Amino acid sequence: MVLEKHYRDIKTRFCFLDETGLLRKGTDKFFALGILKCGEPQRLYNKIRKIRFRNNYREELKWANLDRKIRFDIAREFFNTFLEEDAQFNCIILNKSELNFEKYFNNNLYKVYRNFSIALIKLIAGKNPDEIFILLADDYFSPDGTDMEDKIKKIINDHYQKFVVAGVCQIDSKASDLLQLTDLILGSIVYDLKKQSNILLNSQNSYKRKFLNFLYQKLDIKKSFFLNRFGFRTRNYVLSGNKIRATIFDCKRSMVNKKQAMAHNGRRLFH
Repeated sequence: MVLEKHYRDIKTRFCFLDETGLLRKGTDKFFALGILKCGEPQRLYNKIRKIRFRNNYREELKWANLDRKIRFDIAREFFNTFLEEDAQFNCIILNKSELNFEKYFNNNLYKVYRNFSIALIKLIAGKNPDEIFILLADDYFSPDGTDMEDKIKKIINDHYQKFVVAGVCQIDSKASDLLQLTDLILGSIVYDLKKQSNILLNSQNSYKRKFLNFLYQKLDIKKSFFLNRFGFRTRNYVLSGNKIRATIFDCKRSMVNKKQAMAHNGRRLFH
């Protein structure tokens, strides 16, 4: 049957969205959003659950509390499991000193979060997505009267004019090992950027430094995610096979692309 073939061919992906940094805090230079995309999240979850059971570890594991050996050891196991499974990580990082929130968002930081979440989903989906996404996001403040979940779903599906996002739901990261894994990878990448920007100074956490060095070794990185093989700074990092992708948002390039798209659409109107 044709209908049977169609539903069997549908590819579904679970996406776990987390953020790091505070938009409202002026001293927090970077704000980042990351998504862990899995075809079979239950496989990754089951392995992580065994790691927890073996180590008798029941606490939440996040980048912020990576402050002692047991957490460091478990974090390494979490990451090794991520490398073994069919899962990809993508993130977009905002350098707040490069962005004018008042000019482009009227200082509505909820819109900043929502719009860049949408931008990250589009980055993952590509130009012509053939997958359906189910998005589970860490609980994030949204003003009364707003429905971020439905808004994201509607904007993405309207953009592609097809069914791409099946649903969005905010949940507490304490209840999701895969959100915690997302936070761990995202936090380490932003920590690397802070280190390169000389922000950390004497406040560096020894276990965070060790974990970052562990990532460098596992991923064959010399000094930073954001230094290319010639030692020059870059705004993008891609691990082969798109296993890990990190992008520092380029406001200037984004505005140029937007103007070019508007000019292109204008020419189409008159031809």
